[in-house]
This record gives sequence, C-alpha cells and structure tokens, in this order.
Amino acid sequence: MSDPGADSHVALDTMRPAYEGPPASLWFLGIVRIGVLFLATAGTFTLGEKGWLQWEYLLAFYVFGLASSLWYLFTLRRARGVSTLLTGAQVLVDFGVVAATVSFTGGPQSSLTFLFVVVILEAGLLMGVLQSFLIATLAAVVMFSQVVSPSTTVIKPDPFALWYNYVIALLAFYLTASISGYWNQRVRRMQQFQHEILDNLNSGFLIADRNGVIISSNRAANAVLELEPDWASGRPAAEVLRVQSGAECPINTALRLERDFTSYEFLVLTSRGNQKLLGLTTSRIYDSRRHVTGIIASFSDLTEMANMRQELQRHDRLAVIGELAAGLAHEIRNPVAAIRGAVDELQNNLSERTMAERLTRIALRESDHLNQIVTGFLDFARKPSMHRETFDVRGLVREVADWMERRYNTDRLTVRVVAPDVVCAISGDRSQIRQVFLNIAKNGIEAMGEQGELSMVVTRRATTIDVVFDDKGPGIE
Repeated sequence: MSDPGADSHVALDTMRPAYEGPPASLWFLGIVRIGVLFLATAGTFTLGEKGWLQWEYLLAFYVFGLASSLWYLFTLRRARGVSTLLTGAQVLVDFGVVAATVSFTGGPQSSLTFLFVVVILEAGLLMGVLQSFLIATLAAVVMFSQVVSPSTTVIKPDPFALWYNYVIALLAFYLTASISGYWNQRVRRMQQFQHEILDNLNSGFLIADRNGVIISSNRAANAVLELEPDWASGRPAAEVLRVQSGAECPINTALRLERDFTSYEFLVLTSRGNQKLLGLTTSRIYDSRRHVTGIIASFSDLTEMANMRQELQRHDRLAVIGELAAGLAHEIRNPVAAIRGAVDELQNNLSERTMAERLTRIALRESDHLNQIVTGFLDFARKPSMHRETFDVRGLVREVADWMERRYNTDRLTVRVVAPDVVCAISGDRSQIRQVFLNIAKNGIEAMGEQGELSMVVTRRATTIDVVFDDKGPGIE
C-alpha cells in the first residue's frame, strides 16, 4: 500500500517558500528587476541596430517580463512568501528576457551580456546551486550559438577575440553560479541546523517579525496548537495563537507594549477547537541599532500539569476534610449539649418569663453556632463557586455589626462602625466576604472575653478600600 501522506508531503514541499529570509529583500529584488527592464527597454530602443520588426519582438519580451515581475510582487504581498515553482518560473522568464536582449543587441559583442550573471546570481541565491549551474549552462549554450553563428549586421570580429570573450564569459557564468550556490547552501544548512535544533526541543517556538506575522514554527508548536506543518508561516500571530478569552495575542501585546512576558499562563484554542493551558515566554529580537526586528515566543503545554495540580489539590482537600470530620463531632457536641441543657431548664421554668426568655436565647444562639459549624464544613467540602458582584462594603460592615450585637446581646460589648459618607464599592463574592468579616469579628470579640469595644473602620483610598477590625483583646504573642 502507498503512504497516504506522501502526496500531501510532496504538495507541501512544492509550496514551501524558496526563500526564507525577510520579505523586504524579495520586494527589493522585484523592484530592481522592473527598473532594469525599463532601462533595458529604453537602451535597446536608442542603441538597437536592427529594424523595427525586431524591436517589436524584443518589446514583447519586455512586456511579458514586466507582467511576470508584477505578478511576482503581487503574489509576495498576498502570501508573504513565494513557492519554489513560482520562483523558478520567474527566473526562467528573466533568463528569456536577457537572452532575447543579448541576441537583439549584438550577441557576443553586446554590452548587456553581464545580465546573464545577474540571472545566475538570482537563481543561486533564491533557489540553490543546482539551479544556478543550470542557468549558467543555458547562458553558455546561448552564447555559444551566438559565437558559432554571429550576426551579419555587425562587423565580423576577430575569431580569437570572439572565442576569448566567450571563454571569459563562460568562466564568469560558472564562477557566479559557484559563489551564489555556495552561499545558498551555507544559508540553507544554517537554516536546516536551526530548524533541527528547534524541532527537537520539547517547547513550542514561534518566530514572528516586528509586525506580528509568523515567520517560522517548530514541530512542538505545531503539535501543541494542532497545526499542519508550515501552516503558520506568513499568518498573523493572532490567527495562530488564539486566546480563548478573546483578549489580544501575547505576541502582539509584547510588540505593542515593548515588554516581554515571562511564564505567562493563558488558555488557547487550537485549530481543532480544543482548549489548552499554555505557559509562554517572549524575547524580542533587536538589530545593531536596538530596533525591534522580530520576536521569539516559546511556550509549553501546561494542560496536563494543571490537571495533575487540580487532582493533587482534590486529594489534599479530601485529606483535610477527613481530619475536619474527625474533629467535627467535638465541635458539634458543645452546642448540642448547651441546647439540651437549655431545653431541660426551659421545661422546669415555663412559668418564669424572664428565665424562659434567657434559656430561649441560649438555645437560639447555640443553634446558630451549630448551623455555622455545619455550613462552614459543607462549604469547604463542596468548594463553592464564586459569584462576583459589585456592592457597597459599608452596608456589609453594618450588617455584620448588627449580627454580632444580636448574637451576643450584652451591655458589656459595643460594636462600633466608622465609615465615610461616600460609596465604597468593591467587587467580589459578597457571601464569602461576609463570612470572612464574621469570622474576624467573632475572633476579636472572643479575644476580649465578649466585653469591650470592637471597631470596624472603613477607609477609602486612591486605589483600595481598607476594612480594619480593632479590638481590645490581648493580641497574639
């Protein structure tokens, strides 16, 4: 059976960018190519020694080459990269235009034969050593045909000088092919070495330019984000690294604020719609003038670790619940005993109204205490969810003060509230914050032996709101 992924691998190989450097270089090359075509057109029209018919043919070549160059730039702008196939086609078009130009301007005696060197250099730098030698060989064949069958409209040169110029041109062609191919191979090996290093790392890496467009991604990044190989190249970072909450992509944030992230945790949506927790660190890339040229984002998949963390927390919680359950019987026994004693006394003192009211208050107080113990245990065991809301904390403090006065109901205890006349709005779970305030107030009152003054002071500051509990107890060593 054939490998079902073989065809897709070949397709990806065909569409892989031929040049992986900065797109600005390709833009510069395309603009220079168009400029050379205009200059060659003007020069040929002025210096051409053949008739108008031949000029029409050459003009057609130039128009075709110009259209091809414009299409090349359009593809580069749309895709932020060009495939090997399109680059090879553009190089062949450039070679055809140069061959026609040399042929119509004197063949081996043309002053424009140096343009062959430019095309060979282009092929070597953009495609590789094999392609540069192929273009050099084609140029040598074209020049050889011009030497063997020189133009009859020009003065026939000395054969020795003709062949000597041809040999020099031949050496220049293959020397250019060797140099350009060598540098292409060197750059490709360095890129391959870098890709191999990144691909063998467990952390995901995304490399983006200063505009937040992804230049490269390693194998781990594709696996974590569930992307196809080379899919991310040329796409905006926000399209590759999609934040689950809809917030700005951290890569764009780091570039915009000029501030790097360190171990920043956030939820991301993969290409298949799965949700993962990532820990991301960014590092901006600078040039020699300290200008930002790009950014490297490294990240790890923390989803499994987060699940393990929650599982450990659950086990720890269950262990604590077991310990609390063991001591819960003792906590419940005291208020139950008090309620039992109050009810027994109440049976014998129903006729005495004052005693009955006092015993009833004791029973109600201990019932509330018992309810608090059970509620607190259940809240801890259930791990209640937070219901965030915005409210005025002054009203909550007064509510806690009233509850404490009703609970203890003694002239020896005073609960005082000091609050400003302006609204002190905070955001949080009102029920849980109320429980915190109740516990703090209860501890303060018990520390004073249920007598003295407990002050609850609310202060509004520039960015915070303080709630201070002040009691007259002995304090903690």
